[in-house]
Amino acid sequence: MHQKLMTIVLTMLLGACAQPQVEQPKANGSYLVIENGQAWAVLVSDGKRVEEQGVVLDVIRLPGQQSAVTASYVIDTPNCGKVQWLSERRDLADGLTTLMSLHDNQRLDKAGCVIGAGLSRVWTVLDYSG
Repeated sequence: MHQKLMTIVLTMLLGACAQPQVEQPKANGSYLVIENGQAWAVLVSDGKRVEEQGVVLDVIRLPGQQSAVTASYVIDTPNCGKVQWLSERRDLADGLTTLMSLHDNQRLDKAGCVIGAGLSRVWTVLDYSG
């Protein structure tokens, strides 16, 4: 009897000490990856990664400090068609920031286009073309 009572007490004590699982933060991000003539638009949401592969049609880089647009990237994908990203420079009181914005086309809302889910996101360009 004493052994059963001790087992019950220990089980209750250990059960009270158990901590619930703390939910870990999940990765999120939006990336345009350029490597030579290939491009990948990558969306990471709640740790799940989806991408749209395409080809680079045009890259324009503007080195001048006077222009608000520093670069333009146009890619063509099978599911989303031609899509343009603009890298914009904004001089703020606390420093210089660069924002990537995605410019809409008529095919971004189609079912197979994963880029359409990232219209409201801030994009980061990773250009490995050298």
